[in-house]
Amino acid sequence: MKDQHLHIQIACDLKLIKDIRKILKDFCKNISFNDEDLVNVELALNEGISNAIAHGSSNNKKMHIDIDFMVKNKDFIIIIKDYGGKEFNPEYYERITLKKDWGRGGRGIYLIKTIMDDVSYIFSSGHYTVLYMSKKIK
Repeated sequence: MKDQHLHIQIACDLKLIKDIRKILKDFCKNISFNDEDLVNVELALNEGISNAIAHGSSNNKKMHIDIDFMVKNKDFIIIIKDYGGKEFNPEYYERITLKKDWGRGGRGIYLIKTIMDDVSYIFSSGHYTVLYMSKKIK
C-alpha cells in the first residue's frame, strides 16, 4: 500500500465534525477497511475532534485544530492537535468511565482506546495537546 498524507485545519466548531467525517470516508476509499473498521475509525475521529474542540480549546471559535490522516506501511494514523494547551491525565478518565455511571458524554477516551490499536497523547502545557491514534490495515 502506498503511503498517503492529508492535512486539514478547521476552526474549533463542533458543527464541522460532519465535514471531517466525509473527508475521512473519501480518504479511506482505497484503504482495505471493512465496514465495521471504517465506522469505528470514524467514531474515534469524532471523539478525538470533539474532545480537542470542547476541552482542549474550550469551544473557542477563534482557535483552530489540525488534523492529519496518514497511511504508513500497514497503519492508518490520525493525529489531532489542539492549541489550548490544557494538560490532563487520559488514564484517569479511562478508569472513571469503567466505574462511574453518568449521563451523556465522558466516554470518549475509553472509546478511542478500545477502537484504535495504538493511542498516545503529547502535551506541551499552555501550548498544545496532540492525540496520536493508529489502526492496522488488514
